[in-house]
Amino acid sequence: MPSILDPYCEHALTKVLSIKEEGDEVVAFTMGPPQASEALRRCLCLGADKAFLLSDRAFAGADTWATSRAVAAFVQRYGSDADLVVFGQKASDGETGQVPFEVAQMLSVQQFAYVKDMRRSGGSFVVAQDYGDSEVECEAPAGSVVAFSDVDPCGTLMSISDRLRGAQKPLETIDRVGLGLGLYSVGLKGSRTRIVRTGTNDVRRKNRKAVVGNPSRVAELLLEEMGARP
Repeated sequence: MPSILDPYCEHALTKVLSIKEEGDEVVAFTMGPPQASEALRRCLCLGADKAFLLSDRAFAGADTWATSRAVAAFVQRYGSDADLVVFGQKASDGETGQVPFEVAQMLSVQQFAYVKDMRRSGGSFVVAQDYGDSEVECEAPAGSVVAFSDVDPCGTLMSISDRLRGAQKPLETIDRVGLGLGLYSVGLKGSRTRIVRTGTNDVRRKNRKAVVGNPSRVAELLLEEMGARP
């Protein structure tokens, strides 16, 4: 299947690029099969300076833990001096929302979730977090993990010059050896997730309608309905 840049990650990248200053370097990276380079090439066309593809057959079958371990190893080896490590909060095809925060834990750095915007303030970065019922602004220390939870439904339209410029930028592939990881640290062998069983829930509505005036009877009907569900 063709690989695309996830909308959450694209939104995060455009936010970073919007505050990029002269002398800054924006590095894009992802873990995946060779065709994932297509998504990275889009990052380069959008304005990233370099791109790294973490790709190795041994990475196959990785759960969020094994994925985070590979990503954390990359950051430690190739981005230890990064001002920020920025993610889309989740992948739209899996939506576990775990990798950014597992990476932060492995790197022992602060983490900022539900970020909707970011700006510079002097020599530091300030992130705006949206918790639904409240919004807060925090200063993100150097090396922090920041996860953007929003997407731009319109995406980003690239020009021909953007595509030509992006095609000339470097894209490097790194395997598990380049990350300094063993076979039992990555992929299925390095995963902690174990599938015990799978099933399908019946989500069909019963279209049950009840008109009652007694609150006690309403409570009984609700209990009956909940008890009937698996």
